[in-house]
Amino acid sequence: SLSLSLSLTSMGMKVKFPDSQSATGTIYNQVTLAKMKFLVCLVAVALVDRAAAATGADDTPPNRPYNVLFIVVDDLRPELNLTYGHSAVSTPHLDALASQSLVFDRAYCQEAVCAPSRNSFMTGRRPDTTRAWNFIDHFREKDVGAEWVSLPQYFKNHGYYTWGGGKLYHPGLPPNNDEPLSWTQEMPYFPVKETSCPKGTSTPFCSVDAPMDEFFDYQLSQHTIGLLEAATLNFTDKPFFIGAGFRRPHVWWRAPKRFFDLYDASTLAVAQHPTAPTGMPDIAFTTEGAADIHHWPQGFGPNDPEPHDAQQELRRGYYASVSFVDEQIGAVLKALDHYGLSKSTIVSVNGDHGWQLGEHGEWAKHTNFELAARVPLMIRAPSKPQSAGNRSSAIVELIDIYPTLAELAGLPPPADLNGTSFAPYFDDHTKPSIKDAAFFQFPRPKEPISSLG
Repeated sequence: SLSLSLSLTSMGMKVKFPDSQSATGTIYNQVTLAKMKFLVCLVAVALVDRAAAATGADDTPPNRPYNVLFIVVDDLRPELNLTYGHSAVSTPHLDALASQSLVFDRAYCQEAVCAPSRNSFMTGRRPDTTRAWNFIDHFREKDVGAEWVSLPQYFKNHGYYTWGGGKLYHPGLPPNNDEPLSWTQEMPYFPVKETSCPKGTSTPFCSVDAPMDEFFDYQLSQHTIGLLEAATLNFTDKPFFIGAGFRRPHVWWRAPKRFFDLYDASTLAVAQHPTAPTGMPDIAFTTEGAADIHHWPQGFGPNDPEPHDAQQELRRGYYASVSFVDEQIGAVLKALDHYGLSKSTIVSVNGDHGWQLGEHGEWAKHTNFELAARVPLMIRAPSKPQSAGNRSSAIVELIDIYPTLAELAGLPPPADLNGTSFAPYFDDHTKPSIKDAAFFQFPRPKEPISSLG
């Protein structure tokens, strides 16, 4: 059996190729054979790449569309350190990316729950078009969008390698992460694997002292780095669209201990508005947060906020998960730079929806409140250097990402979408909002739903 670790000292990280027979190696199995094809030349190419990076030799080839690195983070609200002004949260890698990107201050999802939101932005269509408002339906169903062209499929149809991993689509919706329609098959899709806190844990968070290989988001970052290696070494004839869907900070808030150690719970602020807004209709509130925080033993409601110490412990778990994912995204971006791909690759990062950390008594998404619907969104566009480090206050929606990435990559406008390209803001970030409003919705059943993911 083969187990190889290659230290890339110039990157300050270790890229690991586990034994395919080991417990963690099976997770990497889908890319092992492809990696084996170029392992022999990896060291030599790494040396060449270091020289290329030192000289900045990573300009886009003439007449070739830009690559795309598409990163989605589950349940990430716009609560990042320098990017959105929340100094309590440690997000140095996303902050560094934001300093090179156009950051959007008013970006909104179309439904604040995982599967409908992802069916929406992965097709550029609203939930009323996808007919997916729940964890039952998906856009590929008969008489809905079986023939639609998804976001990655659009790039595939225009000559791209399209590879992905993690939670981009919600698992099973559509089936099999929409393989093979969305993804070319040189590198089969790397599916999300759920990991929870140890059995018997009474909280939705856990500080875990375990090898990094035991955390899915680390596995995903290493997988994505492997895809960048493949694009550099073996698949150089076409541009790529690579998607990475990070699982945290979705509950469980399970992260390595050192990320919990970044935070002293007793110093963390609590919700500024912990009870329901005056005059709130009952239908606006949800008790589904009890499922989202895994039946946290404390009771809560619209007028019964959590005690301050409980809020602080919960926030510590969420923030530790955010910081953990921030480091994984940083590793991927460092690899992108190392392989000389930064100047030829658009990088897009967004949350699938927001999350409420005790505001209005909520511990969930599942509402139409601002904190459930608003998301972080930043895009680094090498062809638009004037946009780097700027911010736009224009209203944008996640359904707009699809046509925007197509335009920034230099592809023709996609047809029949509900979304509108916001690429003009990359030429002038002060441009007034193209849209008058963002639209988001949330269904309410007659009886409470026990669990939504």
